[in-house]
Amino acid sequence: MNFQHILLEQRQGVAHLVLNRPDKRNALGFGPDSSRGEIVRALQQADQNPDVRVILISARGPDFCAGGDVKGLPTDPTPADDLWVIQQVDAFHEAIRAIRKPVIAAVHGRCLGAGLSFISQCDFVLAAESAQFGLPEGRFGHPGGSELAAAIGPAWAKFLIFTGEPISAAHAVRLGLVLMTLPDAELADAATDLCERIARMPADAVVLNKRAIEKATEAGGRAAGRAAGRSSDVITKAMSRRAAAPDGRPFEHIISTEGTQGLKQAMAQQYTESWLKRYHDA
Repeated sequence: MNFQHILLEQRQGVAHLVLNRPDKRNALGFGPDSSRGEIVRALQQADQNPDVRVILISARGPDFCAGGDVKGLPTDPTPADDLWVIQQVDAFHEAIRAIRKPVIAAVHGRCLGAGLSFISQCDFVLAAESAQFGLPEGRFGHPGGSELAAAIGPAWAKFLIFTGEPISAAHAVRLGLVLMTLPDAELADAATDLCERIARMPADAVVLNKRAIEKATEAGGRAAGRAAGRSSDVITKAMSRRAAAPDGRPFEHIISTEGTQGLKQAMAQQYTESWLKRYHDA
């Protein structure tokens, strides 16, 4: 199977799925031929391959994933379009959770927005010490926090989406979003080593233990919380067209007329200095 946005290879019982859009900071697109669509097909292919025991997700370029790629989405969306976007995101996440074999992410650089929701579907995450995580879409009125509430608790999910501030990899470990950090230069080798060790475990037991833990987690409230939160996310997405910078200009107008640079300048009106770095050991 040929891919345009990712790489896939298999070694020592491990399928290595590599996000390969470094020029786009590995932003996740929409549609069957997008990076999201290719990730799902690659995961399913690895899941069906009897020679694969574990799947390791990593990325090329300076960032693991800088968020979502909105290219190709309607420029004047209707409420039905907003619902479709949320449904596509949910389908992507559900496909990841449906993979029977362990799915582990090795994150470096920035992992933001859609990328953060993406890795929260994995079985666990290893991170480079310099990695950063956050929900910057909160700064321009978009949803994103509901998916994380079950993983890190409502208070930190609210902080991340209310402020759009990034957190360090060490902080992500304390929240339970990341299993552990590793020196940047050791991340790839250490993640591969761990996956190859898991690949030598009894395969059926690993799959069944994963299923048991997932069922316990879903029954404990994650499934109900996800369904409840998503209905409000659709409304937030629709209302994002009215979100404005402190100077009163709608963010969507800024993005369409001034691009990324204009968006950065508008967000600088909100804040430039990190509150966490100023008042907390982030």
